[in-house]
Amino acid sequence: MKSTLTEINKCAQSDPLGLILRAERHYNNEIAEVARRIADNDDIKIVALAGPSASGKTTTAHILCDRLKELDEKTEVISLDDFYLPTDKLPVLSDGTRDLESVNALDTALLDACFYDIVKNGRALLPVFDFKEKKRILNAREIDISGRGIAIIEGLHALNPIITSRVPRENLFKAYISVNRTVDGEDGAQLLSSRQIRLVRRTLRDRIFRSSGVNDTLKLWGGVVEGEKKYLYCFKGEADVLIKTLHIYEPCLYKNDFTALVNEVDRESRWYDYFLKTAEALKKFQGIDASLVPENSLIREFIGNGRYNT
Repeated sequence: MKSTLTEINKCAQSDPLGLILRAERHYNNEIAEVARRIADNDDIKIVALAGPSASGKTTTAHILCDRLKELDEKTEVISLDDFYLPTDKLPVLSDGTRDLESVNALDTALLDACFYDIVKNGRALLPVFDFKEKKRILNAREIDISGRGIAIIEGLHALNPIITSRVPRENLFKAYISVNRTVDGEDGAQLLSSRQIRLVRRTLRDRIFRSSGVNDTLKLWGGVVEGEKKYLYCFKGEADVLIKTLHIYEPCLYKNDFTALVNEVDRESRWYDYFLKTAEALKKFQGIDASLVPENSLIREFIGNGRYNT
């Protein structure tokens, strides 16, 4: 169906469950096809999955992992977040704050060693980063994908050659994930950009899973956007596949929760007008009940109560 306000509202009012299930089926078919491509190539040992913030990297990695397992592929998911350097080792920005968006915030030497072990031996000892304590625990997780096994590496920098330089190209499958679709208004003009949709997703996710208020999210958003421009978009063209994650019912789902946050936004924020514009756009959509969204949906990454939420 067309991603226009009129068509979305028409379906949301007459058959909200049908609208949701069609979007879910489209996305799941997309992931199933990617899984088949990977499974058909016995050389692939590492799947590098990168994308901007709130594009759905984490959940997509786990859904892809499940599809590969259904194809009898031994598969594990590895998050680049677990390879963050200790706080005192992070790069510093000109204003004195730590740069969490830089590829240099990751322990690339440890990544190299782990990838080498995975490709050569199918086994590796991995760190786990405790975000509450803000520290990394070394050798906290062991994976074994020996034989015909695949490791899915997900994170902002997964396509950066600095991360995958030790992996032979024939052993590497590159996937780029993004919303990559806009929602248009009655006049055909863009109503919601892909970046606006990602801001909505991140705001709601931060609130639920990271106990972060809307202003905390907005304070970081500028750095997030700049980090994506600097470290991500230049590698998009090298991907073997582009995965699109917009579920066309999302504006209807997010409408009430996001617009309710407008009064909490600091009017001095550089993102205040952008946030307000996004909220005004969402008000135009017919609301739908979150209980209709399947528990295994990618969208549960942003609204909670999902199979893949951790």
